[in-house]
Order: sequence, then structure tokens, then C-alpha cells
Amino acid sequence: MKSHLVQRLAESRETAAMVAGFVLLVLAGLAAAAAALASADADGWSVHSAEVRQAEARLSRLVQEAETGQRGYLLTGEPSYLDPFTAARRELSAAEAELRALTGDNPEQQARLDQLRPIIAGKIAELTQTVDRMQAGDQAGALATARANAGRDLMGRIRTAIADFDRAEVELQTARADRAAFRRSTLATVIVIAVLLAAALAWLVIRTDRRRTHELRATNEALRREVAQREQAEGQLRQAQKMEVLGQLTGGIAHDFNNMLAIIVGNLDMLTRRLSGEDARARAMAENALGGARRAAELTKRLLAFSRLQPLQPQPTDVNRCVCDMSEMLRRSLGEGIAVETVLGGGLWPALVDRSQLESAILNLAVNARDAMGGQGHLTIETSNAMLDQAYADAHVEVTAGQYVAVSITDTGAGMDQEVLARAFDPFFTTKAVGQGTGLGLSQVHGFAKQSNGHVKLYSESWVGTTVKIYLPRSHAAPAARPDEPARLSTDLADRKVLVVEDEAGVRSFALSALRELGCWAIGADGAEMARRTLAEQSGIEILLTDVVMPGENGRALVDSIRHAHPDLIVLFMTGYTRNAIVHNGMLDPGVRLLSKPFTVSDLARELQAALEEKRRGQVASSDVAFGASASSS
Repeated sequence: MKSHLVQRLAESRETAAMVAGFVLLVLAGLAAAAAALASADADGWSVHSAEVRQAEARLSRLVQEAETGQRGYLLTGEPSYLDPFTAARRELSAAEAELRALTGDNPEQQARLDQLRPIIAGKIAELTQTVDRMQAGDQAGALATARANAGRDLMGRIRTAIADFDRAEVELQTARADRAAFRRSTLATVIVIAVLLAAALAWLVIRTDRRRTHELRATNEALRREVAQREQAEGQLRQAQKMEVLGQLTGGIAHDFNNMLAIIVGNLDMLTRRLSGEDARARAMAENALGGARRAAELTKRLLAFSRLQPLQPQPTDVNRCVCDMSEMLRRSLGEGIAVETVLGGGLWPALVDRSQLESAILNLAVNARDAMGGQGHLTIETSNAMLDQAYADAHVEVTAGQYVAVSITDTGAGMDQEVLARAFDPFFTTKAVGQGTGLGLSQVHGFAKQSNGHVKLYSESWVGTTVKIYLPRSHAAPAARPDEPARLSTDLADRKVLVVEDEAGVRSFALSALRELGCWAIGADGAEMARRTLAEQSGIEILLTDVVMPGENGRALVDSIRHAHPDLIVLFMTGYTRNAIVHNGMLDPGVRLLSKPFTVSDLARELQAALEEKRRGQVASSDVAFGASASSS
């Protein structure tokens, strides 16, 4: 009798503890709902695309919470774990209706929702079936249903459909004037409180039932890990969104600067070419001005690199050869106080990368390392094959799991603390004294790696040193042979007839003057329509030098429209800012020749000679083929 009374008392305490815990969890749920409403109010300042993605994320989260609640209930048998499942099932219809209302003007997204709806319904039905069996006392049947592949396949289809929906919505996003990262700190605090309340409930139950307490503790630990992972992913997403907005802003600035610098650099170059050797003072001033303009042009190149808008020409590249070719130059340029060591990986895969931009990135990192070491220290450049698995990709936004070629640059400098490390890739952020750095070195490397479909990882410790790892995508093609000495171009430009198409009058005037300086016949046009009229009226035009970004019809559209009428016309594009006309996915279109603004007379001559030489080689190859065919037929 006494033992039965003790058991009843223990059961009463357990029931009281469960009720108290349930009440506390309900209060936490109400607090979470209040925090969600506050977040929804703040979302009123977001753009429409962000609202759509948020609603889609909510729908995905509800499905996941429903599955989490069902699994918690199946594992513990505690009805309180059905709260997320019940709440999710109750809110799913509203979430879907909200998403459908937000995408009412988008038939394609509406069609995707039509495909997604029956899949979610099937998943909720599968979850409800297992819960009903568990409530009916058939735990074995419920667990067997849960372990079947149907639920996992449905969840996989849901994730795939939602991922397709999200990708389509991301494509609809355009340049944002003001994009603030949406913060969920209040909601995260409520979730943490809810976890702590669940832990308190576990502590009460442990005195009466050790087995159930152990299961509950394991479940709570899993929830803590999930919350931490979500917080980390959200933080990385906020950082990526901030970098994207800054990139769009700086890209637009670089475009305007390059057009202005094209006029400045071009005319200063023309001036220095015309100044006589006797007027040394005037020539020195002109060369100083030209040097400053070139440094400004280099700054805009860094802005474009950070913005992921520089035109890349990736080729299968032997990274070991690239590092070897640079090592001696680095030893000379970094100074005698810096010991440079290269550790080349054996059996290194080729990397798909723009070699010149890779060399620029390595040089930037080496200069940063020299400054961090104060001119005295040890610099190590190491190459290796690397495999980034799915777990790493899940923990790092924008990383795709796969095979990479890693280039690691390690210094023995002052290193960085966590606060500096968190901002290291931010543009214009620098710890150097005023006038000693632009703050674009690391951000340029970051933009180059991302545009190359790669990844950058930074490791640093104060007063120990820093390691920057650049992961470049592996190429399965063999690297092309790189000549030791570049071929000298000697194609004569005299009397070549060139049509210049440029809407900016100052740039057009310089280009015409530069061409005439080279002995060419130069004709100007301020747009696509005038260019077509000139080609129809003027005969003998061999070369078209056209800007890419122009009002109305861009340069690429102009070339496509005249190609059938002028198949032999040599086309050379010029631009200070790349858009999707000749660059796609950050890569220069095949067969496109590009002259980046600003440029000098020598730059223009080199590109024109290269284009003419390429055409000449093509004609020689065609004649050789024709001769061979004729000989075989005779």
C-alpha cells in the first residue's frame, strides 16, 4: 500500500512537471508568434522578391518542423513534442496561401506551387498516419512507417521543388537601392528560451524516469545543434547578401570611372607621345599625371574584381607552373627580408581559372603578407588537391561540394583577431595607416575566387600568422602549353579602315585620334543605328571597334545584326564595365576580343594587331585545307 502511494505520488509529480513544462512551452510559443509578427512588420520595408523568398522559406520550415515534431513524438512518446507538428499542420495552408498571393503575378511560380502542393499534402498525410498509429498504441507500426523510404522521398521532392522555386525567384531579383539584412535575433532568443525550458522539463522528469530523461536529453542536444547550424547559416547568408549589394554599387561606380578615365588616360598618353624630348619638365608632369590616372584605373579594376564583374577567360591551368613562374619575381619584389618558400603538390590537377587573374590574386596576397610581417618574415606558397565534401558545403554559403585545386599563402605576420577576421573581406576595410592601403586587396581576391566558381577561406591568429586558401575548380582537360616568350606582333596597321562606335563623345574622340596616330583611316559613330548607316555607305571597312554598353542597342546586338552582311568584319569590343552582352556567368564569351577601358594607344595597337594576326592565321589555315583537298582529288 505504501509503495503504491509512493508510485502515485511520483506519477502526480511527473504529471505536474509535464503540465508545468507544457504551459511554459506554450508561453514560449506565444512569445515566438509575437516575435514572428514583429519580424513580419519589419518585412514591410523589404522588396517584393525578399518577401516571396521569406514566405517560401516559411513553408519549407513548417514542413521540416512538422517532421521534427513527429520524430520527437515517436522517439519519446511525449505528447508535448506534437506541438511543432500540430502548429505546422495548422499553419501550412495559410503559408501556402500567402505564397500564392505574393506570386499572383507570376504564372511560372504559380505552376511550381501547383506541383508542390500535392507533394506537401502527401508528406503531411504520411506524418499524420504515423502519429495516429502512435496515439493508437501501435508504436512498432508507427516506427516502421517512419523508417520507410516514402517519407524521405517525399521530403526530398519537397526540398527539390522548393529549391527550384527559390532559384527562380533569385533570378527575378534586380539591383537593390537599399538592402538590409533581415535579422532574426528576437526569434532566435525565443527559440533558445524554448530549448532551455525543454531542458528544465527534462531535469524534472529525470528524477522519476532515467530512461525517458536520457532520450529527452539526446533530443534536446540535437535541437541545440540544429539551432546553432541555422544561426551560422543565416549569418553567412546575411554576409553574402551584404557583399552582393556592395558589389552592385561598386560595379556601377567603376563603370562611370572607367569611362572618365578612358578620356584622361588616352589623352595623356597622346600628349606624352607628342611632347618632344627637349621639353623634359612638361613631359615629366604629363607622365606623372598618366601614372596617377593608371593607378586610378587599377583601383577600378579592383572594384570590378570585388564586384565579380571583371571579364574572365578561364583555361585549364597548371597551377604549379604558375607558382613557379611567379616565385622568383616575388622574391625580388618582396625584398630580401622575406624568405619565400614554395611547396608544390605532387600529381596536382589542372585548375579551370584565368591565369593572369590568379597571378594577380597571389601577388596581392603576397604584398599583404609582406606588409603584415613588416618586411621581415617567412612566406610559404603551397599547392594541393582538395575535396570539399557536402558537410563543408552545407556549412559555407555559395560553396559547391566537389574537387578543387587549393593554393595556400601563409605568412608569419601579426595575424588578425576575430573582430578583424570577420571583416577582412569587406571592401575598403583596412588596418593599415591612412594612405597605405585601399582595403580592396582581400575583397578583390574574394570576388575573383567566387566569380571563378571557387572559394576562399581565411585562417589567422594574432601574433602567429595568417593563411589564405584559394580553392579553384578542377579541370578535367589538360592545361594548354604556355609559350616561354610571347610572339611579337608586327601586322601593319597603316591604311586600315576602322569604324569606331561609342556613345561617349570624349572616348570616341580619343579612339579616333589614337587610330589616326597608328596610321588607320578612322570613322566615328555615336550609336548602333549610325554605325549601320556608315557600313552601308562606306566601303572597305575592315575593323569594327565598338563599345559594349550603349543607350538603346548595345554593342553585341549591333554585331549580331550586321554579321550576316559583313562576315569578314573584324570586331573588337571595348568596355569599362561588363554586363551580360559579352560576359555570361562571369566568363568572356568564346571568340570575343575585349579591350578594357581605359586604354592607351599601345594597348589599342596591340589588340588590333592581335586581331589581324588571328584573322591572317585563320586564312592561311583555310587555304592549307583547301590545297590539301585539291591535291587529294587530283
